[in-house]
Amino acid sequence: MKQSYHPLYFLSALGNGGLAVSFFMYFMFLIPHPDSPLPHFDHLRATFGSGGMAQLLVVAVSIIILALAANHFRLLVWNIRSFHAFKRTSAYQTLKGTPGEVAVMAEPLTYAMSVNVLFILGALFVPGLWANVQFLFPFALAAFLVIGVYALVRYVQYIANVVANGTFPVDNLNQFGQFLGAFTFVMVAVGLASPAAMATTPWVSVISTVASLFFLSLVGGILLFFGGMSLRAVLAKGLAKPGAPTIWLLIPIFTLTGITFVRLYSMVSHRILDTDVNTALLFVVLGFLFMASTAVGLIGFNVLHRLDYFDEQPDGAASFGLICPGVAYVVLGMFFVHWGLVQNGFITAHSLMHYVILSPLVFIQMKTIQWLIKLSVKHLTKRQDVSKLEAA
Repeated sequence: MKQSYHPLYFLSALGNGGLAVSFFMYFMFLIPHPDSPLPHFDHLRATFGSGGMAQLLVVAVSIIILALAANHFRLLVWNIRSFHAFKRTSAYQTLKGTPGEVAVMAEPLTYAMSVNVLFILGALFVPGLWANVQFLFPFALAAFLVIGVYALVRYVQYIANVVANGTFPVDNLNQFGQFLGAFTFVMVAVGLASPAAMATTPWVSVISTVASLFFLSLVGGILLFFGGMSLRAVLAKGLAKPGAPTIWLLIPIFTLTGITFVRLYSMVSHRILDTDVNTALLFVVLGFLFMASTAVGLIGFNVLHRLDYFDEQPDGAASFGLICPGVAYVVLGMFFVHWGLVQNGFITAHSLMHYVILSPLVFIQMKTIQWLIKLSVKHLTKRQDVSKLEAA
C-alpha cells in the first residue's frame, strides 16, 4: 500500500455527518414539536401534510440529510479500511510518539458523530421509534461510553509517551492540532449529555451526566495544557501552513460545550430543581460562546487568507479541518437564535426578522458545503480511487 493515507481523512466523514446535523437544526427550531424535546417522524408527517413552503422544507431538508448521512457512512467505511491498512505501514510507526500522533483521535471523534447521525436518522425517518426512545437511551449511553473509553485509552497512551520520553518539540508546536483531543472528548461529552437530559430512567440520566462532566473536564485540561504552548510557538514562528485550519478548532469546541451546557442544565432544571430552564441564563452563555466563535472565525479567516490557504492546501487530509468549524458555527448560531433571542422574546418566531437573522447562518452553511465538495474533489477522490485499485 502507498503511504499516502493519513488519519485526518476521518475529518471528511466527520464533515459530512456534521453537515447532516446542521440541516437537522431546521427541523429542530423551525417546525413545531411541543410534545417532544426533538422533532421526530410524526412531526415531519404533520408538517408535510400542511402543504405549502413547509412541505417543500420537509422534502428538501430530508433529502439533504439523507444524502449527507449516506456519504458520511460511505467515507467512514473507507477510512476504517484505510486506517487499518495504514497501521501496518512504516509511516504509522513514524507517526507514533510525535505530536502528529494526536491525529488518531479523529477516529473516535468520527465514531461519536456517527452515533449522533444514527440517532437523528432514526428519530426522523423511522415511524414509531420515538415512542420507544427511553428503551434506546441505555444503548446510547453504552455507545458513547465505549467510544469515550476507547478515545481515552488512545489519548492516555499518547500523553504517557510524551511525558515519559521528554522529547516533545514544544518550540515547533506552531499550530493548534493538539486541540483535536479536546474536540474528541467534547463530542463524547455532548453525546452523553443527550440521555442525561432526556432519559426518564434515573440511573441512565445520572451516569450520563457524571460521565459527560468527566469528559468535559478533560476538554478544559487539554485547552489549558496545550493552548499556551501552541500560542507561544505560533507567535514566535507564525502559524504552520499545513496545519493552518487548526486555528478554527476552538469553534466546534465552543459549540459542543454550549450544547452540552444546554442539555446538562436542562437535566438539572427538570430533574433536580423541578423547574423550567432559565432562558436568560442561556442567552448569556450561548451568546458569549457564539460571540467568541465569531471572534475566532474572523481572526482565523484573515490568517488563512494571508497564508493563501484557500487557494492552496499543502496537506489534503488536514484541509478537511475547514469543514467542522463552519458546521459548528451554524449549529451554535441556531441554538443562540432560538434559546437566546426567540425564547426571550427579542424576536418573534417565523417573523421576517427571524429569517433575516438566520440568513447569515444559511450563507455560511452553503459556503461550507461548497468547500466540502471542493476539498473532496481535490484531495479525496484520487485517494479513494487508489484504494479501490489496491484492493482489487
